[in-house]
Amino acid sequence: MRATDVEQFTCIPYDPDTFDCADLVAKVQRELFGRSVEMPSRRPRGPRGEAELGELSKPYAKPREGPPHDGDLVLMFDLGQRSPGHAGVFFFLDHEGWVLHSNERSRCSVLHRARDLTGFGLRIEGIYEWV
Repeated sequence: MRATDVEQFTCIPYDPDTFDCADLVAKVQRELFGRSVEMPSRRPRGPRGEAELGELSKPYAKPREGPPHDGDLVLMFDLGQRSPGHAGVFFFLDHEGWVLHSNERSRCSVLHRARDLTGFGLRIEGIYEWV
């Protein structure tokens, strides 16, 4: 995967009601990998929706065994969360792991080195391959 393929998905505005981290993941899967990830149309949004994100992802992905691949789902704990409620997409760029994600703090989609996520109040719960 080339950085230019991924960069087109950065700076997309975050909106907790219409385009959150799960919407970004679905968009990237559809447009970059040709995968259809359909979430429940009545899924909760905002903090409640984030708390249920880990459970909602189970029909779509299973824990990755071995090194992560481009496009894998990354579930994360956001600052103060008890369950993984933040999602992103893994990419291997410039010889290291990166995560594309979007949240309220960044106000748009951003690409961060996986090793730098803790500095943004995020901790990876797990990396999952699509089923």
